[in-house]
Amino acid sequence: MPRSHLYDRFQATVSGTVLYLGTKVRIDPDNGEGTEIDVGDNLGIGSTTVQPRLALRWRPGRRHELEGGYQWATRSGEAVLSDTIVFRDTSFAAGLRVNSKTGTSQTFLTYRYAFMAKEKTQIGAALGIGLIFLREEITATAGATAGGPDTAIAEFSREGNINGPNAAIGGYGRFQFGDRWYLETDLRAIFIKIDNIKAGVVELGLAGRYFLSNKVGLELGYGLGSYSVEIQGTDNFAGISRTGKIKYTINSWRFGGVYAF
Repeated sequence: MPRSHLYDRFQATVSGTVLYLGTKVRIDPDNGEGTEIDVGDNLGIGSTTVQPRLALRWRPGRRHELEGGYQWATRSGEAVLSDTIVFRDTSFAAGLRVNSKTGTSQTFLTYRYAFMAKEKTQIGAALGIGLIFLREEITATAGATAGGPDTAIAEFSREGNINGPNAAIGGYGRFQFGDRWYLETDLRAIFIKIDNIKAGVVELGLAGRYFLSNKVGLELGYGLGSYSVEIQGTDNFAGISRTGKIKYTINSWRFGGVYAF
């Protein structure tokens, strides 16, 4: 007889995720403000990528759960700049050919408390915290002969990193249908300002699970996220030493396996 998986002590999930991303980044020089860069329009980086996702759930009691994980999100592209951009301490002039790499991978930790903890239904509150690991690298090929901007005589590169904190609060629900089918929903949001950091987060999740046995299952999930983190000064509670802005949206579809133990 299949057991209920709403109250497993541990569950580990490994997924492949199709990400549809829209990203804007600004990393400032030491003095002044940098250019807000749309990585698709300005740098030619595609909006779609397939990346791995890992998650682990631990349920220490019937009403309490912790879930932590990591979602990879890295992309690259090539373009000829149509406008001059300022990135960190470097100005990249219009007409330069640039190769770029961007990363907005994210680690997350979510605490859930079930107000309703029935045999086939869980409904409760959820608090999520995490870090966005922004990695942006721009490499330009410069030319100074009659060949024009594509004449390769020198390359120069700049890289910018910001680890932007985020958090969100909301609710969740989980439901069992029959012996093997499960539906999971999450909705969280927050808009806060702490010290010199402003953050806005909206997260929506929906997943269906089917367990092949008492230990192994399959998951098909959808996620929608909107994230905005702006760091206006280097003296802040998170110890971030560079100012800038991260703003991006994610639509994601994932498919993977679940192991309960």
